[in-house]
Amino acid sequence: MGRKKVESTSKVDKARELDNELSAKLAELKENIGDNLCLKYKDECLIGFLRARSLNVKEAEKLVRMDDHLRKFLQMDDFIKNHELSELNRNYSCSGIIGCDKEGSLVRVLNIGYSDVKGYINCISTIYNLKLFIFYIERDRILQAEENKKTGKKCNQITYIVNLEHLSLNKIMCKPAIDTGIVALKLMQEHFHDIVKNVFVINAPSFYSTVLKLFKPVIQDDLHRKIRMYDDASSWKADLLKHIDADVLPMCYGGNRVEDDDETCPSIIRWGGTIPESYYLTARLDPSDPDVMCVTVPAGSANNYRFYVPKVGMRWTWQIHAKENDIGIGLFLDEHSTEEDKKMKKKKKATTEDTSKLIQLTPIIRSQCQLCPEIGYATTWFKGTVVLHLDNTYSWMSSKEVLLKIMIGDSE
Repeated sequence: MGRKKVESTSKVDKARELDNELSAKLAELKENIGDNLCLKYKDECLIGFLRARSLNVKEAEKLVRMDDHLRKFLQMDDFIKNHELSELNRNYSCSGIIGCDKEGSLVRVLNIGYSDVKGYINCISTIYNLKLFIFYIERDRILQAEENKKTGKKCNQITYIVNLEHLSLNKIMCKPAIDTGIVALKLMQEHFHDIVKNVFVINAPSFYSTVLKLFKPVIQDDLHRKIRMYDDASSWKADLLKHIDADVLPMCYGGNRVEDDDETCPSIIRWGGTIPESYYLTARLDPSDPDVMCVTVPAGSANNYRFYVPKVGMRWTWQIHAKENDIGIGLFLDEHSTEEDKKMKKKKKATTEDTSKLIQLTPIIRSQCQLCPEIGYATTWFKGTVVLHLDNTYSWMSSKEVLLKIMIGDSE
């Protein structure tokens, strides 16, 4: 009598089961968020939110809604359509699109080692940096869609070449710059979970393991599997050419492409440089201004400040400046305003309410506003009470002094 064959689920069957599960989760998510949000987000974006939350539909729904609020807060639609890069970003950027890989995906180069990270965080606030970060990703998506129309392909991921040449210990020891990079990395993994196809980290210095340790705690497994790090030029040049045609890849990265005998191709790739201190933002809030609040956030704690918004379409301006150290900044919405909210105009009292019961408008962003104040405005797309959340829970030793000027009034 022969042995009974034990059946096992093949890889194909497992993949099919996963696809079926993902399709079911996507349908559930679309039903939960409603038609208005479904029109704003393509299926591949919604799938990215699901994967960012390990296919937990409830948590993915929260993330989609927060993403929508974040884009309104940053006024991203108008920014993407009309923004022109400033002189600072034109002259001192360290990035560029070189073309497409062999499968049709865009390739973006990031010359991190050539950038003036300290200069940037003294010139551009953390929140504005994130706004630019989203702008570049969305602009790349638009370019990819245009390329897809030409080729008939359906690529929706970007290949990144991260060049660490000239990266110094001095740069990676700049804690505000590292913290800003971590904020951007978290945002990308949550709000653009599937945007990355491959990451080639080239010219890694001898201390690259130190660099990796700084970011490893926040790098999710999905992204970690896509990262390839090289310190030997012969190996990374060969690998790049497996993915990118030699005529597309600039000679400085191992290809054949040159520009007027210049192997760095400076018209398509920026190479950073030291930012003059004349670009540094020096404006600071005046504590004697009656509209300025001087607050202290205790170590290991968080403060909330409530501002009443009586109607949609009001002009909301903010200036936030920490005196010595960074501070986490987040926004929440309480749709059920109290009579005290409506009466309170000037002096605001800190509250310690449970923000988990509120609508989250933005992620909590660890802002380097001790170096470059947060200054901005928006038109309110909601009514109720907006709660400014100042987070110092990550600092167990130091309280934080923060100057605030929040103004909400009729649009001009």
